[in-house]
Amino acid sequence: MTKICIFGGSGSFGTAMTKLLLEKFEDCEIIIYSRNEKLQFEHKQKVNSDRVKYIIGDIRDYDAVYKALEDVDYTILASAMKHIDKCESNPDECRKTNIDGCINVINASIERGVKKLVFLSTDKATNPSTIYGCSKLFVEMYCQCVDNKNTEIIRTKYGNVLFSNGSVGHIFAKLAKEDKPLTVTVNEKGESHRRFFMTIKQATDLVLYVLLNGNHGDLFVYDNKQCNIETLARSFSDNITYIKERCEEKTDEALLTVEELNHSNFEEGKYYRVNKNFPNNGKYTIPFTSDTAKELTKEELQEMIDESKKMGMI
Repeated sequence: MTKICIFGGSGSFGTAMTKLLLEKFEDCEIIIYSRNEKLQFEHKQKVNSDRVKYIIGDIRDYDAVYKALEDVDYTILASAMKHIDKCESNPDECRKTNIDGCINVINASIERGVKKLVFLSTDKATNPSTIYGCSKLFVEMYCQCVDNKNTEIIRTKYGNVLFSNGSVGHIFAKLAKEDKPLTVTVNEKGESHRRFFMTIKQATDLVLYVLLNGNHGDLFVYDNKQCNIETLARSFSDNITYIKERCEEKTDEALLTVEELNHSNFEEGKYYRVNKNFPNNGKYTIPFTSDTAKELTKEELQEMIDESKKMGMI
């Protein structure tokens, strides 16, 4: 039986990914490794399968990680401190989890002979301006430089998963239900930020594609569309207040640099596969950023909201 371990797998992504893997593979066992007892309980209630095992543990503990990876075939590394303000105010804690902890998982996977490891990164790791983004970029670089022996290490990168736990969409939906004002950040010109958005299904489909098709050194990016944050807010309520952006925030985010785009292939009509060993195609002159990407139409945004409701995200 194939064994897959999802680190940080008890949240929104891990729950959806577990359901997808159980649906696609009848002969797989899934291990959920995380330190949140409450989320693991909720995960078990939602998934309800005897093919899923749960381990309470911290990726900062190498021995515990190594033990959890016994006979594991595939690793999905989703563990992270994700809230920018918490990472900025607690930089050592961010380092311990996002860098040291992730390196523990990578090294233990290599030593255990795991066939393939998929690391989930973020658009904030492209030209980072925050502790969070820098921590994810460091691990991206580590994935490319470490002696991987027989373990294929593949990276994925995407923006915001709409309505995942603690995301801006999740917060907006909650505030609107409570009839409270929705807070929108604007830059010095009074412009709202633009961000990449995808559904939880698009995120899990990407990771599944990587598990099946990725090769060592690859970076996969979904062809995300972007949405203005104020537009997203107004899809829930017109009760909006505005605040100024913090110094480390950017009006736009980037998924791929020009250099990465010019060493990429476009697959399945929706995925960029980047590898530094690919020949330079010379096709791109501008990066893949939220100010150059296609914008979600109101109809597309509403479809994403409706899909998220059907999946119980909101």
